[in-house]
Amino acid sequence: MKLALCYFDTAVSRMFVEKTDEKGEKAVVLSSPHNFVYRDEIVAKVISVEDPADAALEIDKGYSFYVIEKNPSFKPGEGIYHDQLSSTYKASDYGFVLLDRNTQKLRLVTPIQISKDRVRAYFIIFPTKFMKVPAYVDIEKALQQRKILAILDKESIEDQLAKIDLGQPAVNRVLVARGKEPVTGYDEYFIPLIKLEKKAGKFLEDGRIDFKEVDSIIEIKRGQEVLKKVPGVKPEDGMDIYGEKVDAAFEVKEGFNRGGHVVESMGDVSVFVSDIDGCLNLEGKKISVSPFAIIKGNVDYDSGNIDFNGSVHVLGSVLPGFSIKAKGDIIVDKNVDDAYLEADGDVTIKHGISGKGAMKIIAGGRVRSKYILNSTVEAVKDIEVEDSIINSKVFSNDRISVTARNGKIIGGEIIARHEIVVNVAGVPKENITKLTVGESLFVERELIEIRREIDSVKTVVQEIMRKIKASFGEGLFEDPKKFLAILPPVKKKNCLLMLQELTAHNRDLGEINRKRVEVEAKLKLERDPVVIVTEEVFPGTVISIKKRKRRIEEKLTNVKFYEDASDKEIHYTAAI
Repeated sequence: MKLALCYFDTAVSRMFVEKTDEKGEKAVVLSSPHNFVYRDEIVAKVISVEDPADAALEIDKGYSFYVIEKNPSFKPGEGIYHDQLSSTYKASDYGFVLLDRNTQKLRLVTPIQISKDRVRAYFIIFPTKFMKVPAYVDIEKALQQRKILAILDKESIEDQLAKIDLGQPAVNRVLVARGKEPVTGYDEYFIPLIKLEKKAGKFLEDGRIDFKEVDSIIEIKRGQEVLKKVPGVKPEDGMDIYGEKVDAAFEVKEGFNRGGHVVESMGDVSVFVSDIDGCLNLEGKKISVSPFAIIKGNVDYDSGNIDFNGSVHVLGSVLPGFSIKAKGDIIVDKNVDDAYLEADGDVTIKHGISGKGAMKIIAGGRVRSKYILNSTVEAVKDIEVEDSIINSKVFSNDRISVTARNGKIIGGEIIARHEIVVNVAGVPKENITKLTVGESLFVERELIEIRREIDSVKTVVQEIMRKIKASFGEGLFEDPKKFLAILPPVKKKNCLLMLQELTAHNRDLGEINRKRVEVEAKLKLERDPVVIVTEEVFPGTVISIKKRKRRIEEKLTNVKFYEDASDKEIHYTAAI
């Protein structure tokens, strides 16, 4: 009976296979440790035996693993030769032996692994059954046969071979050839050094979330770090292990571009800072710092409330319940409806201001709008309205004008320090329209606070005086030095502490009174206050100038109201 004694696993068809472990994770592993052979090692031999059990008697010395194949018709393939004297098939070089079932050819696979980009080649090494591994010359020969040119130097390969532990057989991946890696190019880009994401809202003490507070405006201080530069890289072609050119790629990085007012820092050329106080402005992939904040839509739940240390420009409207606070100007391209606006500078509403009881604007500069309806508006400088002020409380520390073609004031209370100019004032059988000049609302408010402070300090002074008199009597104030001289040490100490406290509060009272005098001086008007109605003022309208009032009893046309210096009464004359 003719059999083949194979010293390798004939069941495998490739060097590596994919297996799944107990955790369900997949891994690539060696298919068989028995199939690696060295030059002249026996791969298989054909034997003749009476009983298959006698095949074990034919095993060559040093060979332990074997597989018996019946009816062998082997042919030597690539890397395998037939030794006729011993009827064996042997390996011509180091490699991994396989049996091709279709052709019955034994072939030796040279274990060279080449990277996908063909820039690196590895030699897969596993010690044979006789603990042999290829030498440098074996590897060099195999690479040259594959026409691989970029072979690593002998020392580098031999250093890797020397690290193979024959006592612990394992798969070793030795780098044997390396071309030139292509350099992927890309343009310079920037990484933000500040968070760009908005908050979902602000947590309140009671556990609720205020969804109007999303911090959509990111304030930036002058000198603050904004971007970090990643320098661009010029693409460079490479060369594969066969000496062929490998084209370099050009990559578009997911970074940002640098915009205005973002400049190189003094200490680090890779870090860029803001050269102004402003806010972060993100347009597409460009990051810049703007001296004013631009809200591209409405002030609503998307933008949240705005609080910015500069000027704010809203391209849409300000919706009910939202607020804008700005250290600079506020410009709204559309409407403001039942909202709160506060600016240190001017407030310009290109359409109109309307409310249902909660609408309020406070400006440190001017206020301009087409109309004001059911709102409260206060400005340090002029208030200029094109069409109308209806049922509103409006105050300017200088001048209010409603002088467009249909300019009118109906209802409400309109107060200006120096001048109100309007085409039409009041309307028959409507709410009373009050027009007042010669008052400074801001100064009056400041005086009210000062008077409250004076009353508070006076109350404290009176209480200290009561305690002193109750403890030491009225005689203390007749001759304090003499009185203190006869007091026992403990009482004297307490008395001195109370007197010091009294002196300190009296000093405070003096300072507050000096401040009151300075503020009262602001009540002095820079020019004579007047109310000018260029067309009609209707009966029922109340004109107030300084401390005087005059109710209009009949319709008047083209009039200027003023206080007569002689009788201190309100008179009128032709406006034009």
